[in-house]
Amino acid sequence: MVEALIAELTEHNPVLQRIKRGEAISADEADQLAELLHEEHPHITEDLLRQVYKNRKAHFLQFIRHILGIEVLKSFPDEVSAAFDQFIRAHTTLSSRQMEFLNLLKNFIIEREKVEKKDLINAPFTVIHPQGIRGVFSPSEINEILQLTEGLAA
Repeated sequence: MVEALIAELTEHNPVLQRIKRGEAISADEADQLAELLHEEHPHITEDLLRQVYKNRKAHFLQFIRHILGIEVLKSFPDEVSAAFDQFIRAHTTLSSRQMEFLNLLKNFIIEREKVEKKDLINAPFTVIHPQGIRGVFSPSEINEILQLTEGLAA
């Protein structure tokens, strides 16, 4: 519905036409565009777009550019999966238990959209080892994993 509305409005709206051409717009113009969409359909909000596109970090204009086909917007699950895949490729000596832990962590983050350090020593991570992450990875590896998770949850 949002995509159809954007396509329809692009024919007549100069701000949308400028976005489609890849030109920059001001914050005021972005606000006016958001207001216009809200007037057309009151339930179209940045929060709704974040839910629909499963991306809680993107901003209004990123969604508009994505809808217009100018910018590719990854969903949160796709971002998390790509980050974990990259981490695993960079750490070629991981054991099967470590891989299992990372897979569990990836799914945990996708499901809950966040993870705290204390979560890593509690269930469900204690299923893999009673001490959670501490029983599976070295302190330096734990720090790398925490950096990865903090980057995803930011």
